[in-house]
Amino acid sequence: MRLHPHALLLALALLAPAPGNAAEALTALVRMLGAAGDPAVQVDMLRGLRDATQGRPSLPMPSGWEPVEARLIASENPEIRALATSLGLTFGSPTALATLRTTLGNTSATTAQRQEALRALLGVRDSSLPPTLQKLLTDPALRGAAARALATFDDPATAPALLSAYASLAGGERRDALTTLSSRPAYARALLAAMASGAVPPKDLTAEVVRQLRNLKDDQVNTSLTQVYGTIRDVPADKQADIEKYKRIFRAGGSTPGDAIRGRAVYAKVCQQCHHLFDSGGQVGPDLTGANRGDLDYLLQNIIDPNAVIPNEYQASTLELKDGRVVTGIVKQQDDRSVVVATANESVRLTRSDIVETQLSQLSMMPEGLVAPLADQEFRDLIYYLSRPSQSPMLATTDTANLFFSGTDLSLWHGDEATWSVANGEITARTDAVQSENRHLRSDLVAGDFRLVLQFQLQTRNSAGSVVFRAEPTPDGGVRGYGIGITPDAWATLSEEGGRGVLRKANGPSPAVATGWNTLEVLAIGSRIRAAINGTVTLDFEDPAGARQGLVALRLPTGGGVNARFKDLRLEPNPKPEFTTLKP
Repeated sequence: MRLHPHALLLALALLAPAPGNAAEALTALVRMLGAAGDPAVQVDMLRGLRDATQGRPSLPMPSGWEPVEARLIASENPEIRALATSLGLTFGSPTALATLRTTLGNTSATTAQRQEALRALLGVRDSSLPPTLQKLLTDPALRGAAARALATFDDPATAPALLSAYASLAGGERRDALTTLSSRPAYARALLAAMASGAVPPKDLTAEVVRQLRNLKDDQVNTSLTQVYGTIRDVPADKQADIEKYKRIFRAGGSTPGDAIRGRAVYAKVCQQCHHLFDSGGQVGPDLTGANRGDLDYLLQNIIDPNAVIPNEYQASTLELKDGRVVTGIVKQQDDRSVVVATANESVRLTRSDIVETQLSQLSMMPEGLVAPLADQEFRDLIYYLSRPSQSPMLATTDTANLFFSGTDLSLWHGDEATWSVANGEITARTDAVQSENRHLRSDLVAGDFRLVLQFQLQTRNSAGSVVFRAEPTPDGGVRGYGIGITPDAWATLSEEGGRGVLRKANGPSPAVATGWNTLEVLAIGSRIRAAINGTVTLDFEDPAGARQGLVALRLPTGGGVNARFKDLRLEPNPKPEFTTLKP
C-alpha cells in the first residue's frame, strides 16, 4: 500500500500557524517512517515532508528522528538516502550537515551528487559555505554553481575571490560571476574597480548586469558605472531611429547576411538564459519558437523596444533583502513563507521574512540596449539565426563551451531516448537487443580546434563504441567524421566513420582498464590529431585531408549487450597544444 496521500495530509499540518501543530505532525510522520519497511512508502513520505518543509530553512528536530535518520541514510535506495539527508539538514542534524559538507568537497563524487549537496546546504544557509564556495571557483565541475551560490552570502572575501578567478571562467560562468558581483553594493564597487583597472573587460557587462547595478541605487556604483561603461539612458530618445540603424547594419551583410552557427553562439550569450527556442533555453521570457521570427521588423521592434508591450507575467520585480542583497527577476511563485524569483541565470527561492521591499517594475525583464555591445557581424549572425525556420548547430566558443554537457539532462544533444539517458551526472548507453545500425548521441556544438576530456566506462565485456568529432550529420540520423575507438580490441584506433575508414590502428597493450573509469583526452589542432588514455599518449596523427570543424558525438556499434557510461565531459575551444591529463 502506498501512503503518500496520508503523508501529504499530515505534512500539510506543518503549514498551520500554530507551532504545536507542526511539532505534532512531524512527530507523527517520524513514527510512520520508523515503522515503514517498503522503500516506495518511505520515498512517498519523505517527498511529502520535503514539499511541506520547502521555504523553512530550519525546523526543530522532531522526537525520534535520529534513529530513523540513521536507518534511512543506510538504505540501498539513493533517493531515500538523499531525501533523508536533506530533511536531516532541515532539522539541524549534525550527521546530515557533516555528510553533505563531505560530499560537496569530494571530487570523487559525481557532479550531480555534489550539486545536490550544495543545493541542500544553501537551503539551510550553512554559514561555513563561503570559504568552500570560494575554493570551488577553481573546480571546473562546480565553479559556475559556486559563483551563483556566493550571492547568498555577504562575505568580504567573495568579491576578491570571484575577480581573481574571473579570467579562468568560461562564458556562462563569467555571467554567473557578474550576476553575483552586481547583487550587493560592496561587491559591485569591487567589480567596477576591476573594470577601471582593466582586470575585467567593460565589454563583458551585459544589459542585464547594467540594469542590476543600477537597481542597487548606490551613488558610488552609479558614478563608477558611468566612468567605466559610459552614459546610460533609461529610454532611447528615438527607438524608430535605432530600428532603422539596425536594419541598415543587417542589410549591409548582403543576400546571406549572417552565419546561423555563429549566430546561435551569440544567441546563447545574450538571449538563451531567458528565452526558449526550438528545443532549449530558459523560461523567464516568452517562448520564441512560434513567434514571427521571419519578419525583420517584428524582431527589431521587440529587441530595440522591449517595453512597448509587456504581458503581466513578464514584468520584472526588484526585491531588497535584509542583508543588502538586491534580486531582480520575475516572481513565479509565492506563499506566506517564501517567494520564488526567476532571474536571468537561475531560479531563487527567498524566505519572505528576509525581504525588506518588493517593487514591481513597469519594465520588461528584457533590458533595452541588449544588442548595443555586439559587433556588426555578431548582430547580423544573431538576427540571421533567429530568422531560421529550424534549429542550427552552435559554434563552440568560450561563451558556449560550458553548455556542452549540463550533467543533469541531454539538452543540446540528440539521440534515441530508449538508448541514451542521464543519471547522477553520467550519460548511460544501454541496449539489450541486437542493433542493426550504429547509434549516435550527437551534440549541437560545432568545434574547430579543441580539447575534449571525458571519462568512460565499459561495463560489460561486449561494451564498445567510439568518440566522434569534427563530424557532420547524415540523413539516416548518424554522423560522418573522425572516430577514436574505446573498444577493448580497437582502443585508440582512428578512423573516418562514414568515409575513408581506418586511418591509424593502435599498437601495443591498451592503457584502458576493463572495469572502472578511463580518462580520454583528444586534442585536435589544425590537421594534427592527438589522444591520450589514462595519461598515456595513444595517438599522434597528421591528416591534411581531414575536416577542420564539426560536431562531437558518442557512438555505439552494431550488436547487442552494449552497456557504457560517460561522465565529466568537457570541451575547450582553441586550446593550448599541450595535454592536461598526462601522468607526471
